[in-house]
Amino acid sequence: MLFDVDDTLIDYASAEHDGIVSYLRSLGVEGDLNAAAARFGELQAFHFNRFLAGRTDYVGQARSLAADMMAWMKAPSAPDPYRWFLGYRERYEASLRLFPDVLDGLASLGNVPLGIVTNSDTAFSRVKLQRVGLLSRFRCVVGVDAAGASKPHPRIFHTGCAALGYPPAVTAYVGDNKLGDAAAADEAGLLGVWVNRSGADEDGVTDLRQLAAVLKLAEVSRFS
Repeated sequence: MLFDVDDTLIDYASAEHDGIVSYLRSLGVEGDLNAAAARFGELQAFHFNRFLAGRTDYVGQARSLAADMMAWMKAPSAPDPYRWFLGYRERYEASLRLFPDVLDGLASLGNVPLGIVTNSDTAFSRVKLQRVGLLSRFRCVVGVDAAGASKPHPRIFHTGCAALGYPPAVTAYVGDNKLGDAAAADEAGLLGVWVNRSGADEDGVTDLRQLAAVLKLAEVSRFS
């Protein structure tokens, strides 16, 4: 079984918000820090999508993000904006938390081989998983740099399956994005499972502690 990381296992949205607010406070920034956090999130999404499109590398998108954020705040420019980003990342990593259902949900899967497929940098993803105490639980961690493609491209799912050591037909992929994770995994020949973190729709799995039971039902349906 393969998993997404951000907003599936780790509460990324909260960590990003808390991390940037904490970092700006440490820099003595005043004013509406929630508005600053929202702007940071917009810039983060823009520059990270450039990374996913192959227009820059991970460090390059981080450097551009930091430069744009400092410009938005009208802060003095830094010789290397990446150092500013690393200051944020330290606060972000300190804010990382697992969703409350994760540990019990993974434990319910017993000895099922587990791996990670993420639209992030492999090395940084390993750092995050280590930070929350999950890295040793996964047999492999596959990011866009390792796969040469990002979700929803089938290649990244197939690279994850190869690293895990199982073919797509017997591998599930669990993620919080209904289209980019679950539907894309289905298209790649895996069994896509949508983790519906918002609970807004009746579809999807709302708690990872339901995962083992849901997958047993799915297995009967898929191979009967």
